Amino acid sequence: MSEVSSLLTALPPTDFAQAQARIAQLEQALQQAQAAKRVADGRMAYYADYLTEGVVLLDSEGRILLLNEPYCRFFGIPLPTSQWVQRPVAELNAAITLCSDQTQELAHEFAAAVQSAVPSHNVQVCLTSGRVLDRDVVPLQALEPGATNVLLRYRDITAQHQAAAALQAMSRIPEQNPNPVLRFNRQGETLFINAALRQLRDGIEAAERAQVWELLLQAALRALNDNAPQKLEVSFGERLFRVVAMPFAEEDYANLYLQEITEQRQVEQQLAEQRQFYETILDELPVEVVVLDEAERYLYANPYAVPDTEPRAWLSGHTITEFCQRYNYPLELAEQRHRMFELAREQDQLVVWDDITPYPEGSRCHQRHFKAIASPDGTLRFMLGYGLDITGRVQAEQELLEQQKFTQQVLDTIPSLIYVRNAEGNLIFRNHAMRQLQEFRQFRARALQDPNSIQTREEQEYTAADAHVLATGEEIKKEDAYTLPSGEVLWFQTIKRPLRRPDGSLEVLGVSTDITDLKTATEAAQAAATARENFLSNMSHEIRTPLNGVLGMAGQLAKTQLDVRQQELLKVIRSSGQHLLGVLNDVLDMAKITSGKLEFEQSAFNLCDSMGQAVEPLALLAAEKGLAFKGTPLRDSCPNSWVVGDPFRLNQILINLVSNAIKFTERGTITVGGYFVAETDTHLTTEFRVTDTGIGIAPDKVARIFEGFTQAYADTTRRFGGTGLGLSISRALVEKLGGTLTVTSEIGRGSTFAFTLTLPKAEAPRGKKEEVVDNGSLAGRRVLLVEDNEINREVARLMLEEWQVEVDEAPDGLEAVQMHADNAYDVVLMDIQMPNMNGLEATARIRQHPDGRRAQVPILALTANAFRADNEQYLAAGMNDCLAKPFEEDDLYQKLVSLIATTATGNQRSYDLTALRELARGKEAFVDKIIRSFLRNIPDTMQEIRLAAAEGQWLRVAELVHHIKPNLVQLGVEGVEEAVKQLEQARHGVGNPETRTAAVGHLTTRLDRVLQELPDELLPEA
Repeated sequence: MSEVSSLLTALPPTDFAQAQARIAQLEQALQQAQAAKRVADGRMAYYADYLTEGVVLLDSEGRILLLNEPYCRFFGIPLPTSQWVQRPVAELNAAITLCSDQTQELAHEFAAAVQSAVPSHNVQVCLTSGRVLDRDVVPLQALEPGATNVLLRYRDITAQHQAAAALQAMSRIPEQNPNPVLRFNRQGETLFINAALRQLRDGIEAAERAQVWELLLQAALRALNDNAPQKLEVSFGERLFRVVAMPFAEEDYANLYLQEITEQRQVEQQLAEQRQFYETILDELPVEVVVLDEAERYLYANPYAVPDTEPRAWLSGHTITEFCQRYNYPLELAEQRHRMFELAREQDQLVVWDDITPYPEGSRCHQRHFKAIASPDGTLRFMLGYGLDITGRVQAEQELLEQQKFTQQVLDTIPSLIYVRNAEGNLIFRNHAMRQLQEFRQFRARALQDPNSIQTREEQEYTAADAHVLATGEEIKKEDAYTLPSGEVLWFQTIKRPLRRPDGSLEVLGVSTDITDLKTATEAAQAAATARENFLSNMSHEIRTPLNGVLGMAGQLAKTQLDVRQQELLKVIRSSGQHLLGVLNDVLDMAKITSGKLEFEQSAFNLCDSMGQAVEPLALLAAEKGLAFKGTPLRDSCPNSWVVGDPFRLNQILINLVSNAIKFTERGTITVGGYFVAETDTHLTTEFRVTDTGIGIAPDKVARIFEGFTQAYADTTRRFGGTGLGLSISRALVEKLGGTLTVTSEIGRGSTFAFTLTLPKAEAPRGKKEEVVDNGSLAGRRVLLVEDNEINREVARLMLEEWQVEVDEAPDGLEAVQMHADNAYDVVLMDIQMPNMNGLEATARIRQHPDGRRAQVPILALTANAFRADNEQYLAAGMNDCLAKPFEEDDLYQKLVSLIATTATGNQRSYDLTALRELARGKEAFVDKIIRSFLRNIPDTMQEIRLAAAEGQWLRVAELVHHIKPNLVQLGVEGVEEAVKQLEQARHGVGNPETRTAAVGHLTTRLDRVLQELPDELLPEA
């Protein structure tokens, strides 16, 4: 520039002015050219953005001259494109986000293209976005001399790439096809043969191969010549194939597809043989046999059904109505068979009826049968019909009409009511006794106008029983009451059973026997039995209650410091108390035996160990009396003596026998032995013998010793004591266990008592039961003691306080309910018989507490009743366990620990859906459906149960409880098993209103809690 300035300075003024003007023109032209270039560059970039290809143009120094939007979209580069012009290509590479290993080589490829000036085309670039690009690199001559620009062009070939991959995958299908595939052209050349056909071809001999190949080739040529598919069957050895030759005229070849039908033909052959076999049998049967489809069209009829060949051939595909119309049979036959067809379809059981068919030689009577045969999906597949010609039987029945009249006379003579009612409740048959009773129909019709009358309730029960028989088809037995106008009530023992009529209708046959006198006598006997049971229960309560105080206080007294004399007196007190308890237990056992209420436990135990422990204290007693005591353990002859039974009752037998032996032996020896007799895989038979050298029994007295309250001699009680019940109880126990108690005796030499028992075997338990030891687990627990007897409260309180239990006392159930409402307890000890409110009612009130956790506090019944039925009633009323008075400290401790442990580890919910979820196998929608059904239906049923219980309709309560029992089991409703059992037994007259009311209260309370908690298990509604 300085040289140009100096040159211009040296020019003359005129030339200098001209030069400056020329420079200005050139600068203006340059600016115009640059502006035009910018416009051209803008247009170029604008047009480039409309391309579907991605384009980038680089100069020789690696700067970006042009970049379009498709390129930015392909590689995830930010827009606008103008921001990248004149920037280094390295910056563009850094901005690529949808990169791949190949795109990172862009700079290297650019340098290579500049150096070599050789273009590259159709290079595939795979991006992480899934796109596949086709790249061209084109060197271009730049405007500057000697400079080279590089154009990179990217085309999206993703669709073509995917289509090519799919086409390649499809091309492998024929080769991988497990069925043989073959292609011939018109010249007979094999164009394609897949692996399946190659293996098949190579597996046969050359001669057979050539023959088969010729058959296939001819089929292909026929398909090409006719331009139509050809079908044939060919054999490869023992294998048979169906071949379809498909022509492709334009391509001038044919594809042959082979499918093996070897097994199919074998099955078809077998079916044909079976069909021929069965049809041969059916054709020869002397019974009419037909098969109809779901539209009542005939599929088959044997010659006995339609003897003539022409009508039999025509019958296939036609209905009985069409047959009757064609051959002039009465249409009534078709209508009757249509009704029976529908009945068999609906009931899905054999339907039998009689009809009369006219023939030229005379009418014949048939007994016909329809049996619906269902498909796997439950729809009707076909109807099997068969009929027997019973004309001879009908004629015989006509001949027996006089006999039927005689039978009617017999029925009229029977004093029982015999009657038949149809589905509408109308009497269609009645004997003379029933007609006599119906003389009161007008009186009952007037009484039935009052919906609350006794007669209305009676008629409702009659109707309900008939409806039950008709609906279920079950026979029922029940007692019915019938109130006369005088107010006198007749009682009938009724048997009702379903009676199917020849026309398919169902009726009810009833036989009612007057048991009014029997029921009066039975009620009197039941009242006497109830009075005896109540007397024994009250006696047990009145004796056990103070005896519990005596023995309990004696036990507490034994823990204090006593001198020798006091210890002797205490020993007498405890011995006398135990003796009195033993007498009481003997009396109660005898009462249970005579009333049939003797219960047996079923648990596994070691027979040898149990018997040994039972007689061990008696051995010491014998030694104190100066008697020798010898024993032969059962294990000497039977190493494994684990059985299932009632160890207490078995020990009771042996203790009674050994105690008697010691009692009646003044000197000599007592011998006790257990002996193996026999065994099977499941049962063990043993014998036990007790021998003494005592006073003996005279032969004429042996039979009397087994009678209750009886001893061999009148002075026995004065000399030796006892109630005379021991041997009676022992014999009854042995007989209940399936054995026999025998005795051999000689006056002055002694007696031998023996019994043999067969008991189920049991496996020896792995663990050993630990003795109850106070481990402090009850310390700090709070217990509510509910007992009206002050001494018994004192005894229980002393025991509880010794275990560091906090005790609150209530003298009756009413105060106990209030104390439970005010305080939280870990356990409630509940007496049964108390003033103001008994234990059952108090339990029901506690279970209704609004706090679910407090309502389920464990309740232990302290009962002086010794019958197991009483304990079952207490459990049904909602109590958790029972403990009989007088009780030992260890027993009370164990019960309390068990109840508290169960509460701590038990399910806090009032139900358990484990079984339901296992049944559903992971289908929560099924569980949700069952829960919603339970929530929808149970509240109404509960209300019905409450109303029926309030009205004393216990049969209705039992029916409702039995109805919902499967639902309770299905949802695992906790703590209602005994209540359900007690209420179901009301159908058999078991129980009393008090215990039933308590059971209803407990059941409905538990279900109320279930209904509150169960909605939490529902799935959210969509």
